[in-house]
Amino acid sequence: MADALEFLTIGRVFDAAIDSGFFHTLSDGDRVRYEHGLRAAIRPGGRYFMLCFSDMQPGLEGPRRVSQAEIRRTFAEGWQVDSIVDARFATKDPSSGPRAPRAWLASLTRLPGGA
Repeated sequence: MADALEFLTIGRVFDAAIDSGFFHTLSDGDRVRYEHGLRAAIRPGGRYFMLCFSDMQPGLEGPRRVSQAEIRRTFAEGWQVDSIVDARFATKDPSSGPRAPRAWLASLTRLPGGA
């Protein structure tokens, strides 16, 4: 088992990483650690795909919401933000459709240099 904030201990470099519902659970400080670890663990030109709870989700229940600006700030160095689009989390209730929790689906590319 590995700690998602300790990518350097894995000792490998990957072409891509997928994050479905993890980023929004991190504190501001842990987001910095996570980004640094991702930058070290994804090769230049590699991709990072993230689905996180959106600040567009109404109400106060549930996980911390994330804004597009927070995503862009966290990945401002060493990354190209290819897209951030409005999405929905899939739920066990197939009838939830447009009521499913709102999310951001972000696609980023790791830039060369500065691991």
